[in-house]
Amino acid sequence: MPRWDVETDVVAVGSGLGAICAAITAHDLGRECVVLEKAPKLGGVCAYGGGEVFVPANHKMRESGIADSADAGREYFEFIGAGYADPELQTRLLGSMHAAIEYFEKEAGVRWLAVRGLPDYYYPEAPGSVAEGRYLCVELFDGASLGDWQPKTFLTPHFPLGVKHEELYAWGGLAKVAEWNYELLAERITDDQRAWGAGMMGWFLKAALVDRGIPAHVDCPVRELVVEDGRVVGVRCEKTGEDGGDFFVRARRGVVIAIGGYDHNEPLARQYESTPAWNSACPPYVEGDHFALGADAGAAVAAVPATNLAMFYGYHIPGEEHEGKPLYRSCWEAGCPHAIWVNRAGRRFCDESFYKDYQPRLREWDGDRQQQPNLPPFLIFDQSYRDKYPLGSFLPGTPVPEELVVQADTPRALAEKLGIDPDGLEATLARYNEHARNGEDPDFGKGSKPWAIRLAGDPSQPNPCVGPLDRAPYYGVKLVPVGVGINSHGLATDTEARVMSARGAPVPGLYAVGNSAALRDLGGGYQSGTSNMRAIVWGWIAGRHVAGQA
Repeated sequence: MPRWDVETDVVAVGSGLGAICAAITAHDLGRECVVLEKAPKLGGVCAYGGGEVFVPANHKMRESGIADSADAGREYFEFIGAGYADPELQTRLLGSMHAAIEYFEKEAGVRWLAVRGLPDYYYPEAPGSVAEGRYLCVELFDGASLGDWQPKTFLTPHFPLGVKHEELYAWGGLAKVAEWNYELLAERITDDQRAWGAGMMGWFLKAALVDRGIPAHVDCPVRELVVEDGRVVGVRCEKTGEDGGDFFVRARRGVVIAIGGYDHNEPLARQYESTPAWNSACPPYVEGDHFALGADAGAAVAAVPATNLAMFYGYHIPGEEHEGKPLYRSCWEAGCPHAIWVNRAGRRFCDESFYKDYQPRLREWDGDRQQQPNLPPFLIFDQSYRDKYPLGSFLPGTPVPEELVVQADTPRALAEKLGIDPDGLEATLARYNEHARNGEDPDFGKGSKPWAIRLAGDPSQPNPCVGPLDRAPYYGVKLVPVGVGINSHGLATDTEARVMSARGAPVPGLYAVGNSAALRDLGGGYQSGTSNMRAIVWGWIAGRHVAGQA
């Protein structure tokens, strides 16, 4: 190397949960660290998310008197994994999660709270599932405590800033958004009191950058690993602005890659996720750079089935942007009464309120016709829905853009405008309405999942997720796939978070955590909060190992 611009022990590539947890842990064990972030702001995918960490039998459950056990948690994770999880990785993950979570509370000041009233996805049917308490969130975070970093951190465009989980449920959930306490929200937003993922990242970023003084560089994408004699010894970055150009950082002990997946690399996402189209709700800097960096060191790529991870369908409201790119929202509206999904034949094909049911059905393949019959799906709703429930950022009764929403006086006319089979839609609505008037859905059991009811249902209705579509005019929205950063492919890692080479050995000096690491510790399914949990746990494990304390 002609020069090193910076020399340190540990380079954390990225600034989401995984990177920051690794940096905090290594720093606390006496190692020098630096954080390098491609985006102009810190926080990564976590800052955009719901701010939940899924930890069975956690210490906050015990403090609240909620019954759970490690055995029940393992049983539930085995159910989620459906036989696709690597046993050693899953054992290390579950065996380390309590120590990691409690470490960041004690040593980094993260103020955890157990979420009451929010059940596991598959409660009560799945073995080991429980009704509440496994999700952890954080207390409201004061953005001003970040000091100079306050304006350089991401806020989420997807979740209402300043709303606590407990308040969301007390106010009736997403369906009752028109009845929320907006005076209180205005005070919190004005004071930069953060909840959700932005609040969670606030606690971790404060611990790293303010309390510990770990240096961080934004607008500093890592373009290449520096490898000497098979060992990763540093990185080549590109600095922007007046000090632009190559910027070399030496890592005496190791590099931790934690830059998310490939949500904004559409060709790669379409290939790996087996979908004909792709969009993302993530920050638009998550472009699959971990694969290019891993290739510099001969890293292996691993995968789990793409069939039932965290991928949604949604829409883009014309004019909505984030970081100069179109903002895509996931569609939860069909979890409310008076709304359903149909395919091009005008038929329902899933429980629209539970994305774990609809996602694999969207991938259904018709081998005779060589097509996927449920793509694209369409959101259909009526005037009863418009009078009571929101659509994205539009409150009930407010005008919606014609570029997004198609409107017609009859179901047949709506179908013709959307390119749906009119006879099929009329028949579907006739059958659905017959049962919906009694709050029933014998075809797909909509409204039977406690988690879906809590998220999007209207608790004032006999069936919080079911109501007839029988009031003109009728409305329709064509939906598109929307990723949230939980991808099926990632770098292969071992039980110390070390990246594995294509020849099956750890790459000296290289680690990967968070969504940059393949989800082999989870397997063939997903549960809300597990992405944040595994980022925290593997970040903690990587930080300990790279610092010399396995």
